Order: sequence, then structure tokens, then C-alpha cells
Amino acid sequence: MPCCLLALLLGTFLGVRTQTIHQWPSTRVQPAGSPLSLECTVKGTSNPTLYWYRQEAGGSLQQLFYSVSAGQIEPREFQNFKASRPQDGQFTLSSKKLQLNNSGFYFCAWSLTLRWVGQTSVQKPHPVPRPPHPLQQPSLRD
Repeated sequence: MPCCLLALLLGTFLGVRTQTIHQWPSTRVQPAGSPLSLECTVKGTSNPTLYWYRQEAGGSLQQLFYSVSAGQIEPREFQNFKASRPQDGQFTLSSKKLQLNNSGFYFCAWSLTLRWVGQTSVQKPHPVPRPPHPLQQPSLRD
């Protein structure tokens, strides 16, 4: 218990904030032909890269959109979906008319965006010496 309290106090004094992501609505069932709007909000961080993914039943995740900053979204449209990012931590997925093949689970995610990349030194690794073949035994004379 004292270690948890110490971590909480240190986090408070050092300015460590908790990052949260909230997707709304958390559950929605929509009939084909109806509009859809999903909201994603990230708090506690600035300049996050935001993503929208879809997972079809029994399938793998498919990235629909990503955004590195407000107003910058790739791709602009995907199938019958659009995404918008009016503010730093807000990302919206929408469709004017859902199709039956749009069924699936939709997920919002975020990661930090690197705004500055420093210099990196790269060295060629040294080759690792191979051990002698088991049939090649060193002679006693060596």
C-alpha cells in the first residue's frame, strides 16, 4: 500500500497524466440503410496519431483510417465511410448509409506521434565466429 501511494504522489508531483481513450457509443446495432456516427476521444496526451479499425466476424483487424493531426486523415474515404478530426483528440467515423457488408466491430486506437527525429548512428554488426564443425577436432599438436 505505501508503494502505491508513493507512486501516486510522485506521479502527481512530476506531472504524469493518465491517458484515456473513449469510444461512443460503446455498443450500437444499426440496420442496413441507416446512418452511423462513432466518436473517439483521447485525453491526457497531445498530438496523438488516431486510428479506426474494423474487425469482421471471425476476421482480422483492418485499418480503415489514420490521422496524425487535426484535419489530416488518410485515406479521406474508405468504401462508404468518412472520417473527420476537427480537434486534436477527437476522431469521428461516419457513414450516410450503412451496407450489409459493413457488419463488424469498430475500434478506435491511438499512439504517440513523433514530431522530431534525432540523428541515428548505424554500425554494421561484426560477424559472429562460428564454432568448429563437430567432426573437425583440433589436433593435439596445435
